[in-house]
Amino acid sequence: MMRRVKSFVRKLFHSFGYYIANLNGISYLEVLLYGYLQNKKKIFFIQIGANDGVSTDPIYNFVTLNSKKVKGVALEPMPDVFETLKNNYKRYPNVKLCNLAIHNSKSQMDLYKVNPKYSKDLPKWTKGIASFNKRHHELSGIDSKFIISEKVKCISFDGLLNKYSINQVDLLQIDTEGYDSEIIFSIDFSKIKPSIIHFEHGLRDGVMDKNTFLKVQSLLRENGYGIIVELYDVIAYQDDLLVDKELFG
Repeated sequence: MMRRVKSFVRKLFHSFGYYIANLNGISYLEVLLYGYLQNKKKIFFIQIGANDGVSTDPIYNFVTLNSKKVKGVALEPMPDVFETLKNNYKRYPNVKLCNLAIHNSKSQMDLYKVNPKYSKDLPKWTKGIASFNKRHHELSGIDSKFIISEKVKCISFDGLLNKYSINQVDLLQIDTEGYDSEIIFSIDFSKIKPSIIHFEHGLRDGVMDKNTFLKVQSLLRENGYGIIVELYDVIAYQDDLLVDKELFG
């Protein structure tokens, strides 16, 4: 499978006049997105856990550089971070921003996050570890004294689709610090099947346990997805995404 993906990457770049000798360091997600955009001419995405839209965000550059062809909905539940997200996307009206979390059954949840008053004393990445899991911060070695809880508004994934009359998703980007699998399990693939799903597995840090990962992987394969497992993340893509008449003839 990876050989097939690498072949796609090389042929895609060759179509733009570039020869790729070494694929180390290449973002497969961006390659798939650019290949998809080349074929389909437009992309609609849902991003769950957008944070500030910039910090360790795997799609912000792609979205903003291709703003005339890419639009979507980005969710961030933390009100203070959401304000920064709005500022970072203020020049991109094609992105609808929602101050919400996704939860399968609750309309309100406690979110455990780093207390903003300590943010200057901690690494910048710690503002991205907010989680429904009260003990999630321990995986990052952050002392409990820096953690507070905050109630946030939630909507189910299906509720989000209904709210914005979404019937097609090209990219589903998920980064919820431990709730990714629950969101994927909640998707009715007979109703909507994103072409690309990018989510965090975090196996080496215990964000997702092995059994849960295997169940997620099995569900995705049953629904026609190929799987690329990276160090912390997974790219699931519809198999026909790599079949392009112009690139593969």
